[in-house]
Amino acid sequence: FQEGNVLTRLIIINIVVWLAVKIWLLILFLFSFNTEGFLLGSFIQWLAVPANLSVLVFRPWTLITYMFLHEDFFHILFNMLWLYWFGKIFLEYLNGKKLLSTYVLGGISGAFLYILSFNIFPVFSEIQPFSFALGASASVLAIVIAISTYVPNYTIYLMFLGPVKIKYIAIFSVLLDLLSIQSSNPGG
Repeated sequence: FQEGNVLTRLIIINIVVWLAVKIWLLILFLFSFNTEGFLLGSFIQWLAVPANLSVLVFRPWTLITYMFLHEDFFHILFNMLWLYWFGKIFLEYLNGKKLLSTYVLGGISGAFLYILSFNIFPVFSEIQPFSFALGASASVLAIVIAISTYVPNYTIYLMFLGPVKIKYIAIFSVLLDLLSIQSSNPGG
């Protein structure tokens, strides 16, 4: 951890937090606590960002903690893979300080966009009081968009597709996120 760069540290922090939460929930399970109720009822909600403004007022730290919290293995796996791949490109052109600030500010911006959306759009009114967001998706997408804006014609080679400019990957990612608003996870 001490010898790694900012990208390595961000990935390690995300993995350590995920493992700590999973181990804590395993301990609760082994001692016959209702982990599902505990998971949804308190522990995760103390770290995940709520859509409900009256809850957020008493949990302002969640604007930061939610971006290091992941639900399951595939959730963290895909976020960390994207963070690694695009973080490596980011560090080719910009420094670690900018990567860290993009990660944190992107996460905070994602939290505000999530909270704003769930409080403005009527479609979310029924789920808004008990909705919360978690994961590094907003932070990772901020890095993807930032480096795609900085070097839009940077080309990567994708299996089955061949050479693709990262600006198209960024556009596709944003469109995919917008189209998934109607899914069962609109906050994501």
